[in-house]
Amino acid sequence: MLCIARKVKTMQLVNTRYAEALIDVTEEKSSTDKVLNSLNAILKLFEQNPEFYTFLLDPKVKMESKKKALTNVLKGRVEQEVVNFLMLLMDKERLKNIKGITDEYIRFADERKNILIMTIISAFPLEDVQIDKIKEKYKKLYNKASAKAKVVIDKSLIGGIKIQIGDKVIDDSIKARLTSLKEMMLK
Repeated sequence: MLCIARKVKTMQLVNTRYAEALIDVTEEKSSTDKVLNSLNAILKLFEQNPEFYTFLLDPKVKMESKKKALTNVLKGRVEQEVVNFLMLLMDKERLKNIKGITDEYIRFADERKNILIMTIISAFPLEDVQIDKIKEKYKKLYNKASAKAKVVIDKSLIGGIKIQIGDKVIDDSIKARLTSLKEMMLK
């Protein structure tokens, strides 16, 4: 179990390093949004053509063939710096990390645009008005320009919500309150 956790942590570190290097380059060239669009197009391409993605990851296929195929498919469709980046990932055998790297790239881009990223965990679906109020509250609290929220349903909460912002979790769920009450009664 420890080995799996270490492997996941290492993969996350790899994703973060590649994404950070890419965003540094794209910010310098003022192409962050264009590159983001290109990365999303590539993810969509791989999702819609899993056999092509599998071909690119196949260790039995010569690297030259993979690069030529990828270059031909992407020519004129995505930013050249993204094609170059993909070639680097292929050389380093990191193309399998493209989804994680893209996720990290989005996180860095949002951070640099002063956007708060949060996850709202609720026992039940929330209405848009409720989500907007929560985003507004935490946007002001963290002094950010705007906020993006992903909503996750977790029936085990019974009621209430949990807010996750980075490593911080604000737990205002009924489950947390009951657990706290139980601990107080057992002391």
